[in-house]
Amino acid sequence: MKTAAAILLSITVALFATDARTAEEELEHLIPPGYQPEEAADEKGLWMEFEEMEISLNKSALLIRDPELVNYVNGIVCKVAADYCDDFRVYLVRNPGFNASMTATGMMQIWTGLIVRATSTDEIAAVVGHEIAHYTRMHSLERFRSLKSKMATAGFFDLGLAVLTGISAPIGQATAILSFLSFNREQETEADLLGTRILAEAGYDPHAAYEVWYKILAEEEAAAVKRRKPGLFSQTHPNSIERAEYLRNFVNDRYGPPYSDGTADPELLKILNNHYELLMEDQIDTNRFGRTEEILRRHAEIGVEPGILYYFHGEMYRQRGEDGDNRLAMEAYKKSIEQEKVPAEAYKNLGYLYLKTKDMANAQANFRNYLEAAPDASDRAMIEFYLEDDAR
Repeated sequence: MKTAAAILLSITVALFATDARTAEEELEHLIPPGYQPEEAADEKGLWMEFEEMEISLNKSALLIRDPELVNYVNGIVCKVAADYCDDFRVYLVRNPGFNASMTATGMMQIWTGLIVRATSTDEIAAVVGHEIAHYTRMHSLERFRSLKSKMATAGFFDLGLAVLTGISAPIGQATAILSFLSFNREQETEADLLGTRILAEAGYDPHAAYEVWYKILAEEEAAAVKRRKPGLFSQTHPNSIERAEYLRNFVNDRYGPPYSDGTADPELLKILNNHYELLMEDQIDTNRFGRTEEILRRHAEIGVEPGILYYFHGEMYRQRGEDGDNRLAMEAYKKSIEQEKVPAEAYKNLGYLYLKTKDMANAQANFRNYLEAAPDASDRAMIEFYLEDDAR
């Protein structure tokens, strides 16, 4: 039996879906492709400051420059953007958070955490479409203009760069960052509806617009097991369940059943298998183990190479360090090295765990396998130290 709250939610969602159908038809882009601000407008000054931010971002060590990864995200953005493709510059930033955003100048940044959390290219495209809708509805300009009016030029520049890259700003600006991250509810609704239309027009599955929300909510639920207060995503994206529900009802009503047949997305799977260590190691280092476990479970479902997944399970257990985790880590590393594709570090870390149990024979055997798999390892001298004396 449904609770009163559940019944009220379903009525609210149904009513919103009816209004959303009308609103979605009325939404249009407020700026054309190739848009430039007027010389006399305050917007021109903002554009100049954004250009400074972009110069700094171009020099950042956090930028991913791998051609396959860059071409993958650029291809998604250009396909979704359609006539606006030439207006955008896309930067893939190494950060484990779930985020993509765009300035009013068309500087889009996508964090690697978005790729890690997706189970299809459609889901990445859904987030991109949402951000493009914010851009063409001029929401990005509105929030930057509001922020600029409250800050000195130097503070605005530092804060803007902090938001773009995820680097922490000065402590006194932390609250401003949290405020900056949030559009108002009307803006988010417009971006949801117009972004879904953009997504469908580009040939992607519009159902991804709500499916990506459910995945983030599942991750939030997994994380909540380890803490008693909402995470950053919940703080900056309130009413996430209601939002996912109204989008699901709207998309099913407007576009019919999902396009996908449930099979894995070969394009995304190739990206994950080829770059998993780069994409996932930052997530491991967050020490948010509930989230990490949920992400690994999801990747197993879509067919990421098991040797890589077992390795990162081992990393998760090793870094968590709870009772019994060393044993779980050893088991995961052992399963990893039984697979066809295995990170060389699986041998090394298994060797160190054997050292802890004073099993020198197995430790050295794994250290030898590590050096054979990674002959140019930067820590070769340290590993050879453990191999110098079998009696050590």
